Amino acid sequence: MLDEQPNTWHAIETETAFDGIKDAAGLDDETRAWVSRLTDEYDSHVSHNEKLKKYYEGTNKVKDYGVTADIPNDQRCHWAAKAVDALADRIRLESLVTENGDQDALDAMARRNNLVSNYNRHLPAKLRYGCMAAAVTKSDDGNSRVRFHSAETFTAIPSPDFTDGVVAAGLVIARREITTWSNGKMVPTVVNVHLPSNIGEFRQVDAGRWTYEPGDNREKLPTLYVFSHDGTGTLNPFGRTRITRFVRNLVDDAIRCMWHMQVSGAFYSMAKLYMTGLTDEQFDAIMEKKTEHQLSRILALTGSEGEPHPNVGQLSGNSPEPFIAELRALACQLSGATGVPLNSLGIVQDNPSSAEAIGASREDICLIAERDIEADKATIERVCRAALAIDANATTDDLAEVDIKAKFASPMLNSLAARADWAVKVASLREGFGKTRVAARMLGLDDATLAELEIDERQIAAREAIFGEMKRDGEESKAQQGEATDDANAGGGNEPVTGKQLNGAQTQSLIAIMSQFSEGQITEGQAVNLIATSIGISKQKARDLLNGKVD
Repeated sequence: MLDEQPNTWHAIETETAFDGIKDAAGLDDETRAWVSRLTDEYDSHVSHNEKLKKYYEGTNKVKDYGVTADIPNDQRCHWAAKAVDALADRIRLESLVTENGDQDALDAMARRNNLVSNYNRHLPAKLRYGCMAAAVTKSDDGNSRVRFHSAETFTAIPSPDFTDGVVAAGLVIARREITTWSNGKMVPTVVNVHLPSNIGEFRQVDAGRWTYEPGDNREKLPTLYVFSHDGTGTLNPFGRTRITRFVRNLVDDAIRCMWHMQVSGAFYSMAKLYMTGLTDEQFDAIMEKKTEHQLSRILALTGSEGEPHPNVGQLSGNSPEPFIAELRALACQLSGATGVPLNSLGIVQDNPSSAEAIGASREDICLIAERDIEADKATIERVCRAALAIDANATTDDLAEVDIKAKFASPMLNSLAARADWAVKVASLREGFGKTRVAARMLGLDDATLAELEIDERQIAAREAIFGEMKRDGEESKAQQGEATDDANAGGGNEPVTGKQLNGAQTQSLIAIMSQFSEGQITEGQAVNLIATSIGISKQKARDLLNGKVD
């Protein structure tokens, strides 16, 4: 069963995307009815989704009302993308934890599916179209597979109550290809259908010719989960886009404003000269060389008969300030509608903002991000529970008591400097916080860096333990030698006791053993045996030394 994330850099030829799928070989009547509803639902949203994509990419065309000069309108506006990306930057999944479940199993599942990074990567698509989906299926090796899909590659029919993001049925385009029969066009070749008791797979083997293979879902696990932005239950289960009609209208107005400013700059921004009182001969001479005078924009007029000298004057060019003021007004409206700060829209304030003012300008978008986080937390936790149920060959009811938490970064602390400052403040109030992985992540350290840091820390601790042991052995040796000397001088006749001294080669050998153990190259038992043999100490003392328990 395929459930791969399809390529997204080619558009689907939607007119024929599902031709023939309802007549696939091996398709039963019940599944055919579901597929018919799902493909119709997908087709009904294609044109709208394509429009949203064009606005996001800045390739939308603005209607020409025929009131502007014939200058190509190649203006672009990034405001629609900013409405999406500015919010996506405030929503960032960091980790998944469980207090009463198997953390190792949860980590293995998340790592195998690259769940955290894939969720974060698909967030812009969710906000662009209003929703995204996570398909939870079983791979050929029996492990769970979690794949995220945007509205470009999935459609669904909500359940009657839609209280937990579970759908009644769904369709996922699992693979798209340029085939021998598609005339260079990207078409779906593998489509998965998610039904209450069946996860079936369609394959397009030729133009309009499909085969169907029913799957198995004996446990009747929910297999498709929807993440929606600003969803309202049964009224608007799949949310709404950040690029609303109001935002699109503002983007169109901004493009027209920039277009008009371009036209004004081309024709009216340069100063114009005018001359009056010219004779016919002077006028003809100027007009013969009018190309040379084009840059100066001379307006030449013949004067009255008998006027001895021409008069020369200048008309000032048009200022772009009215257009800039209009753009600022449009940007203010968009900022109010989306919560995106004005400076993120390319509008420079006249006076530098204070730190308090900057924080206040971000408050609206942070509140929107918090609502999305709360909604997505519950859905992610259900996705994880379904995936763990597949891995354990159980049902979601069996894992109902397992507490899974999705941890998100604070929307207010999206910059590294702000996160680091917050981590330092928390560490001053909570003892030991600075040594936790939570603090390290707030400082911007990823898991790979954390693992490397922990290895280095173990190596440093091992070296310190070795040198500490050598120092203590040396001090004990000196003390024993001093006692022996005193006894000899007193006539006790006792022989001096020599303490153990490590040479340079032994020291380097011990450091190497400690490093190999910390990096997992040798087992604890192997390390204990090597240390005991190298120094000539007991295995228990070697084990204590290895684990840093030597006083």
